[in-house]
Amino acid sequence: MGSIARFLRHAVPGLLGLWLAGPLMAQPEARDCVVLLLHDAGSSPAAMAALGRKLQPTCTPRAPDMPWSKARHNDKDAAAAWQELGRLVKNLRRDGARRIVVLGEGHGANAALAYAGATGEPDAVVAIAPLARAPGLGELPAVAAKMRQHIPAIWVVGDGDPLFARGEAFAYAKAPPHPGSAYVVVNADHKGTPEAAVKPVLDWLKALE
Repeated sequence: MGSIARFLRHAVPGLLGLWLAGPLMAQPEARDCVVLLLHDAGSSPAAMAALGRKLQPTCTPRAPDMPWSKARHNDKDAAAAWQELGRLVKNLRRDGARRIVVLGEGHGANAALAYAGATGEPDAVVAIAPLARAPGLGELPAVAAKMRQHIPAIWVVGDGDPLFARGEAFAYAKAPPHPGSAYVVVNADHKGTPEAAVKPVLDWLKALE
């Protein structure tokens, strides 16, 4: 019994962590809404776990490993990234997802906007703390200008983020107007914006239903 107790004491916390991350790392059955979480450059899908759990009541979270992750070290291969996301979106729709939201933070926010503009595939985009310029994706105003008319987007910027001083006119206003789109300012610096963005993003996603 002593060996079993030792096993449980050491193994259960790790297994619990895997279970909590399961909706992000595994291949869950698609619900009506699925949100694809695009991590920041040099980060990883695991970094999106906390945000994914908070959005899970509204959309099933999925966090793919993107080419600009810490493990893959390739922040310039946008075409490969769009192909990967396209395959994932196709599979999710095949499995029954009727609404697919692409959400990104930092570099991932720019990528979410760029992917939507390049393919027109997502049903909505969430850009949290986007960058004025992301390697391989170009300047944010040009990325915004290529957005598709039919895709609503919410941009969330912290009032302590360097991008805040540039205002809506810098990039958000360059995107084609959509009645469902929104520009939201939260009380946070760049790093703290994802946490502060949870409530406005949840409210926005529910309003789209």
